[in-house]
Amino acid sequence: MRLIVMLNPTNQYGTKTAYTNFRKTLLADGFILWGQEVYMRVVTNRKSAETHIRRLKENHPNTGMIRIFQLTEKQYSSVYNLTGTDDIQENIIGKNDIIML
Repeated sequence: MRLIVMLNPTNQYGTKTAYTNFRKTLLADGFILWGQEVYMRVVTNRKSAETHIRRLKENHPNTGMIRIFQLTEKQYSSVYNLTGTDDIQENIIGKNDIIML
């Protein structure tokens, strides 16, 4: 299962600092930068996903919008790359392999 977090900060005063701290929290919690303002993390089960979502709720900024997606490995395997190359994680693990942690 994968968690995908999409950030959409606003231009309000103090937002830049709050989102910088939130990004540091995401990286410290094991998320990787997947795209511009998009972070991803592999989790083993729903309980682990709920734990990480709870941590994000505790540390989220008060402005802007944060969206969190939960995707199973089967749903994630239907993600298509139209341009560019596969990322490092996909080269090592593979796109359609089940990840056992």
